Amino acid sequence: MGKIRDNLINRFLPMWAKETVLAENRMLHKKVLRLEIENDLLKSYIDGVKLGLKARKNNERKAD
Repeated sequence: MGKIRDNLINRFLPMWAKETVLAENRMLHKKVLRLEIENDLLKSYIDGVKLGLKARKNNERKAD
């Protein structure tokens, strides 16, 4: 799919539009990478909370 997109951009867009599209794509790619890192961090946090709640529940069972 990338080759088709690149071909369309190179053939049919004027130079200023091509530069704008490519710059925006780079910016969006960086944003996606940043959000993937944040997502991984949040998933780790959620896993930790789940583990803590599970441990707490097990401790409450042992106390009864």
